[in-house]
Amino acid sequence: MSRVTPVVLVIVLAACALSCGVNVDGSPRVVGVGAPVYGRPVSDFVRAELAVAAAARAVEPCGLLDAAGVASFGVLTAYGPAGDLSTCHAEVIPPGGTPVDPSWIEVVVGEREPSEGVGRGRAAGGIEVRPALSPLPGTCTLYFSLPPVPGVAAQRWGHVSYLDGAAGVVRPAAGDDCAEASAVLAAVTARLHSTPRSTTNIPLAQQDPCRVVENVTELEITTFAPGSRPYECRLTLGRGDEASVRFALSTPPPRTGGPEVVEIDGESFAFFEDALECHYYFYPGDVVDTNVQHSPMSEMARRGNRLTASVAATARDCEEAQMLVLAAAEMFDY
Repeated sequence: MSRVTPVVLVIVLAACALSCGVNVDGSPRVVGVGAPVYGRPVSDFVRAELAVAAAARAVEPCGLLDAAGVASFGVLTAYGPAGDLSTCHAEVIPPGGTPVDPSWIEVVVGEREPSEGVGRGRAAGGIEVRPALSPLPGTCTLYFSLPPVPGVAAQRWGHVSYLDGAAGVVRPAAGDDCAEASAVLAAVTARLHSTPRSTTNIPLAQQDPCRVVENVTELEITTFAPGSRPYECRLTLGRGDEASVRFALSTPPPRTGGPEVVEIDGESFAFFEDALECHYYFYPGDVVDTNVQHSPMSEMARRGNRLTASVAATARDCEEAQMLVLAAAEMFDY
């Protein structure tokens, strides 16, 4: 994207040791299993987490972010889904600003918990709101609780963020920018009560990455649970190693200078390996152009707002990462 906020980039994977013996973002251990989900027996805790993650995926983030309301902040240049499919973003040139430094507004849904320190909560239409503490200059982030799932104690959160592109440039005396974030949050709260269901042409947005377990054996994957975002599934492999399958929206891979392209069982995947893990990707679906028609942004900035869905499989062992990406490709390659 043309501009990425720290809020989009920072996702804290919380590892909570729970009384039922499940470590959600680490190595979940099944204790007291019940009826199967995706053909695998899971604990009551994991079942609840799957239900809450599914409810979060049912809330379309761009059904919460009011494009007309955002346009009141300036000239709207980009609007649409972004990040890990649980994000809707907009870019606006504020009064006195330039296309080089647009303001950035985002709505994210489905976080297991706020990913940064937050202040005391308050009620907003029956929804709990907590402001982020120590925001960066020119930013404001407000976390809000998603409506509860009946009969389930687990909870998911969302947040509204505003990054003032003009702060420190043409408006050095700007405030904390919570006026804009609060206005967006008011619209979000109203729409949450009406259960927004906007249509999307991204098939992955209706899918659960944990469905990948249907295509692998119990010897290959022993446990699974949703990650810190609803489009991530954390897996425990047969040897006890951790792995993941994630959905995202990202800029299409460059023809040169990007990840290596490898062929596995006759299919092509993007690949890179770091000091800890192997990562395989594939890109199903068409490019989603989130640029507003006649946007005054430069072509370089516009390229950053043309996104494509991606599926990533990550594991410590490259052969296990290959196993996961092949299973995901069979399940999710649209």
